[in-house]
Amino acid sequence: MEFSLKVLLSSIIFICIFLLSSSARAHWMLVKDESSLSFVSTKNEHISEIQQFTSLKGEFNPEGELQIEIDLASIDSGIKIRDTRMREKLFLVDKFPSANLTAQLPESVLRLAKGNSILLTLPAELNIMGISKTISTTIQVTRKADNGIVATSTRPILISATDFGLTSGIEILQKLAGLSGIGLTVPVNFNLVFVAH
Repeated sequence: MEFSLKVLLSSIIFICIFLLSSSARAHWMLVKDESSLSFVSTKNEHISEIQQFTSLKGEFNPEGELQIEIDLASIDSGIKIRDTRMREKLFLVDKFPSANLTAQLPESVLRLAKGNSILLTLPAELNIMGISKTISTTIQVTRKADNGIVATSTRPILISATDFGLTSGIEILQKLAGLSGIGLTVPVNFNLVFVAH
C-alpha cells in the first residue's frame, strides 16, 4: 500500500513537472480575432474619441522574447476620410507600414499555471516611424484553462506624439479638419490573447 502511494505521488509530481516544462517550451502566437488595441484621441480640448487598430500580429518564444506588430493601415476611427488622412499624413504607411513592440517576458509568465494570474510592470521597446523609445506597461497576465494566455493592460500607456515624430502629421490633420487643436498625448489600452503552438 505504501509503495503504491509512493508510485502515485511520484507520477503526479512527474506529470506536473512535465506540464510546466511543456508550457515553458511552448511557442505562443497572438490570436488576432480575440485581441484588441485602442487609444483615445482628444480634439478641440474637450472632445474625446476611441480609435483602434484592427490588425495585430504577435508571438513570444520559449525564451520569453515577445514581438508585437501593429498594422498602421488598419487604423479605424469610425470615419473613413479620417482613416485615410491618418494613414497618409500621420503614419506615412507607405514608408512605415507598421509599429513594433518588443519585450522580454519574465520566467513567472512562462511558467504560469492554468487558472492563475499575475500582475507585473514590464518595460518594452516601441518603434514608430523608425523611432524607438522604452515604455513601461502594467499588465495582468492570466493563464486560461484552455491553454491560452491573456495579457491585459491595467493602466493606460501614455504615448506622446512628440516622442515619435508625429507632431507635424498631427498639425496637418488639424488644418485639414479645421480643428482648433488635437491632443499630442494619447492613452493606449490593449487586450492580447495568445495560444500555444
